[in-house]
Amino acid sequence: MEPAVVKGEYSWEDFKAEYYYDEEGEPPTDDEGEVVPFEPAEYLGFEPSALPGLLSGGDDGAEALDGVVDERTLDVDPEIDEDAFFSEVDGRTTIANRYDLEKAVGMEEKKYFEEIERYWVNKPYAFVVLFHSTRGNEKKYYLVEPYRNELERELEEFLTEKLRASIKYASEDVAAEGSEAERRSVIEEETRNLLNRYDLYSGPVEGSRSFVSELKSLVGMLDAEEDVEEGVEEIEGIAARPEPVVLAEDSKTLTQYQVEKLLYELNRDFIGYERIDGIKHDINVEDISCDGYNSPVFVYHTDYEQIISNVVHGEGQLDDFVVKLAQRSGKGISKRQPQVDATLPDGSRAQLTLGKEVSDHGTNYTIRQFKDVPFTPVDLINWKTFSLNEMAFLWLAIENNKSLIFAGGTASGKTTSLNAVSLFIPSNAKIVSIEDTREVELPQRNWIASVTRPSFGEDEKGDIDEFDLLEAALRQRPDYIVMGEVRGEEGRTLFQVMSTGHTTYTTFHADNVSEVLKRFTTAPINVSKTLFTALDLVSIQSSTRVRGNKVRRNRALTEINAYDAENDEINVGDVFQWEPERDEFRQIADSNTLEEIRFDRGWTHAELEREIFERRVVLAYLIRNGLNEYTQVAATLQAYIADSDTILTLIARDELEDSLQDLRAMESVLIDVDPEKEEMVPRPDPVEEVYEEAGEILEEADDDLLAEYRGEDAPEISFAIGATEERDVVVDEHDPDSDLRPEPSDEDDTTPESGEDGATLESDDDVGTPEADEDAAFGTGADSVEDSTGGVEGDEAESGDAGASEADEGGFVVEDADGESGESSQGGTDGEEE
Repeated sequence: MEPAVVKGEYSWEDFKAEYYYDEEGEPPTDDEGEVVPFEPAEYLGFEPSALPGLLSGGDDGAEALDGVVDERTLDVDPEIDEDAFFSEVDGRTTIANRYDLEKAVGMEEKKYFEEIERYWVNKPYAFVVLFHSTRGNEKKYYLVEPYRNELERELEEFLTEKLRASIKYASEDVAAEGSEAERRSVIEEETRNLLNRYDLYSGPVEGSRSFVSELKSLVGMLDAEEDVEEGVEEIEGIAARPEPVVLAEDSKTLTQYQVEKLLYELNRDFIGYERIDGIKHDINVEDISCDGYNSPVFVYHTDYEQIISNVVHGEGQLDDFVVKLAQRSGKGISKRQPQVDATLPDGSRAQLTLGKEVSDHGTNYTIRQFKDVPFTPVDLINWKTFSLNEMAFLWLAIENNKSLIFAGGTASGKTTSLNAVSLFIPSNAKIVSIEDTREVELPQRNWIASVTRPSFGEDEKGDIDEFDLLEAALRQRPDYIVMGEVRGEEGRTLFQVMSTGHTTYTTFHADNVSEVLKRFTTAPINVSKTLFTALDLVSIQSSTRVRGNKVRRNRALTEINAYDAENDEINVGDVFQWEPERDEFRQIADSNTLEEIRFDRGWTHAELEREIFERRVVLAYLIRNGLNEYTQVAATLQAYIADSDTILTLIARDELEDSLQDLRAMESVLIDVDPEKEEMVPRPDPVEEVYEEAGEILEEADDDLLAEYRGEDAPEISFAIGATEERDVVVDEHDPDSDLRPEPSDEDDTTPESGEDGATLESDDDVGTPEADEDAAFGTGADSVEDSTGGVEGDEAESGDAGASEADEGGFVVEDADGESGESSQGGTDGEEE
């Protein structure tokens, strides 16, 4: 007899029909034929009359249990889909998961922690959680990695010592000098050998990838078709179990999950940055610092500023870690030399201190994170670090070789701005950067990155300082010189370089223009005030607060005008200023810099205004259309500099975004960025007033500037790409830094002061050479010997010019070191050297 099915009702009769009555629906009988009475207590385990009391007690027990669960588990963000967060693409649970999150936070802290944000930094092994502590009313930065029990930690220590010897003897050359992938492969191979030797790993479970495949997948050796099949089981041993039970079992072999965790820890410690490796992967972190023994690691987060983390170094571990960082940077650190400034292999800048000789709290370090993908001028506008008008002004100034210093306090964004505006340097320019620690990152390929080097011994032999690099830079014929930061006497050399006509950019620690002038013109830098006017612009940046939020602002953009000898002072003038009250930028004066550019370029005032407006339009278009990725901005700016008409036509026809892939083909600029790294960059969206301003600029241009280009045919992108290489180089014959002489015009019948054989004869007055000027700047007074070569254009030879014909028949004419002329044995073909 089937019980009647009624939704929401289940009576004793329904229960009897299911569990008491026989197949015919009759009560059961005993051997004597007597009906067996139905006793509810036999089925319930208690008398039915006790049910209300038991239910009440169960309710109390449930509340108590709920309180225990709430007390012992984290208060996480309910909007996070944890199943999705802790899943890989193939559906497997990530190695670091919710169990590790619970183990990362102590039982006491769980009462007060509320989750703010959570994101992966090295999936599937490490993620970060930002908490707010209600007890201390402060934020906490927690790095969560796979939890290891006591036995797993002991095993790792054992294998670490074994691995050091195994790696050294197995592949010493790879371990020392190999790439990261090669060293990772060696570590994983030797780990597998050790696990097999000690019978610690029993192999994969059915349906999972083999151990070898797991190792291959970590180094990218697994083909796509070999990847995880559908319906594959979870990694063996990943299911959470009570730790006391796991320890009590004392298993003789490892599970696949334990091997995965072990490999991660070994790779992290041997190849990565040990305990802070996960933080190093966090693109939101600008600085990482540890202030001494047993001190927690602090991070400077882009959104939350200085935050304390859950990472702590022990005393011995901290000493070893700092020594390791120094060695990786090619530097030595010891009690004899306890402080070192270094550049880590990933480009990050580190300041390291060992022991208590110069620090009461003991060994400490500070790491300034290096951005693989720099920020762009569009980012600076969207952040309101600069206004759109200021950025267009800087664009035109930089493109026209005006020297600039970014000044400000620590972490005010000086180097970020320097890297961003470097996108305005034309791709056909040669750049030389000079730094003691690598910070500058430029996109141009024609860039020599020079770094100072300390001496090898006490006698300072082999020491290469900024002065040496500057002297070498002048002989490398740069168009732009970028010095990472001026701290001392090298500043005097910097202005000597400016005075020779070289465009220079650098950063400097000072809070205002007066402080810049004072520090540069007094000891220890001691730049002459007359020499200081070689500088064109100073940008004063600061880290401040607007409506409670920490922001970076360009407080003033100041021009260095002239030296007043009568009053012994340097005249300066602000062109743009930031008004803190309204958080707005205002132009307060006309620009002498723009007037100089107008004069040098031979523009009218209307042409100058159009040049500025065009650059504002390009920047506004990028902002309004969300084209803020590094590749998009770099390709657009460099293509505009090469051929402005092409880019303006694309903007007018709203086809720029579709053409960006072609514009990225410029070989003179490196704009091929890893999409995964670009995706991780926290690029800002424009604030409302910036977005509206960009719209107003485009609306103004729509009926005027863009209307001129809207009717044009679709431009040939290859012309913009190749325009940089095809553009003629204009050389001022009076420029002492130029060793190129102007070609005679077609109207000239003869070359002045030339001999019968066509050799150019220099007058006694013509003694200036770029090398002589460069040597004079450094007081070396070295003479230079210059060879000149002449070439003949093919059309000139065909025109019947006598001098050209003679030169073509005998080869191009050269002048030897003694000033005597002779003919090269090499023949010329259509004016080109063979």
